Amino acid sequence: MHKVFAIIKREYKEAVYKKSFIILTLLMPILMIAFSVLPGLVILIKTQKQTKIHVIDMSHEIYAPLQKKLSADTLKSGQPRYLFTSLSVYPQQIDSVLSSEKKLIAAKKIDVLLYVPADVDSTLQVQFFARNVADFDLTSRFKNEISSIISTKRLIAAGIRPDLVKKLTKHVKLNTFKISKSGKESKSGFLQEYFSTFIFIFFLYFTIIMYGAGIMRSIIQEKTSRIVETILSGTNAFQFMAGKIIGQGAVSLTQYFIWIIFGLGLLFAGSHYFPVSKQFMQLNPIIFLYFVVFFVLGYLLFSAMYAAVGSISNSDQEAQNASFPITISLIIPIILFSFIVKDPNNTLVRILSQIPIFSPIIMFARVNLANPPLWEILLSIGILILAIIFIIWIAAKIFRVGILMYGKRPTLPELLKWIRY
Repeated sequence: MHKVFAIIKREYKEAVYKKSFIILTLLMPILMIAFSVLPGLVILIKTQKQTKIHVIDMSHEIYAPLQKKLSADTLKSGQPRYLFTSLSVYPQQIDSVLSSEKKLIAAKKIDVLLYVPADVDSTLQVQFFARNVADFDLTSRFKNEISSIISTKRLIAAGIRPDLVKKLTKHVKLNTFKISKSGKESKSGFLQEYFSTFIFIFFLYFTIIMYGAGIMRSIIQEKTSRIVETILSGTNAFQFMAGKIIGQGAVSLTQYFIWIIFGLGLLFAGSHYFPVSKQFMQLNPIIFLYFVVFFVLGYLLFSAMYAAVGSISNSDQEAQNASFPITISLIIPIILFSFIVKDPNNTLVRILSQIPIFSPIIMFARVNLANPPLWEILLSIGILILAIIFIIWIAAKIFRVGILMYGKRPTLPELLKWIRY
């Protein structure tokens, strides 16, 4: 057993002392801050340039109320955000005026031309010309305000008070509460459920594939450099594979521990600076326990498969081709994520959550979303453990022969012979 511990120690020290490990460990918290803080800051950032707008209002009913509604928008300097200019145009001049105004936009003399036809009340069509029509805030603001003006006009014409309609059609606020198995309720909404689950699943997918593929590449490197022959002179193939898998697993747990400490720091830093930490991460501590359980089991399962692929491959290109089915089995739960969120207790989802290559991600998602029966969780874990034992047994048989094989990658019949050997 001391030989396995020696390999574990070697793998752990080699990985932890690498610059890539230090960079990734530090980079992830920075990304956590970026995803939680920057979106809010970007939303708050508004251009401090005045927008020059020319309006051709052939209906003579939109320009005045629109200017009044948007006059409240000001820049930091106190100047109005929008500079309106109304153009008086005869119907026979429309085409020539539109042409000349478009040239002003192209020459950056004005920013927007708004053309309101005389029959806007019936056609509900308004033309908006600008150099940049991808400015969602600007276009949606004009669309909403013009729609509101026309709706108000129609209500008044029908003898209905617009303020009364607004009061009577006010939306209901839906407060959502999640009921646990014990019957306790906790306030939770779509964003919290969706993003908290997605973040955990992303971490599962990212670390399993990263460290599994890392083991595969490491084996190929040691195999091609013939270092593995020296290592195997003092130990056997199974001890070597076990030491590699456990050593890399310890590295990933070290990284998780650092990230968790940093995450807790974000929680205590205050929701004012890191609002996402309060909104999306108010989770039951049991969820973290399940996360660790499914990560460890998923890591052992996929690492054994990646180790087997690495032992039969002679280059990274060969390994990537051979490991494609493994990667696909990790991607499928991510593809199905939206479907799982909508109906986590669907029959198909329940079946997939019991299949070992899918269960680490899908069953964890169900645990976080739907509180499945305990027997389903334990059954999934039990099947996963049995699958790990079986896969490690298969992988060890392939590994002990393939690790010393060079040249052409073995065919499937040859692999079956190794397993029966």
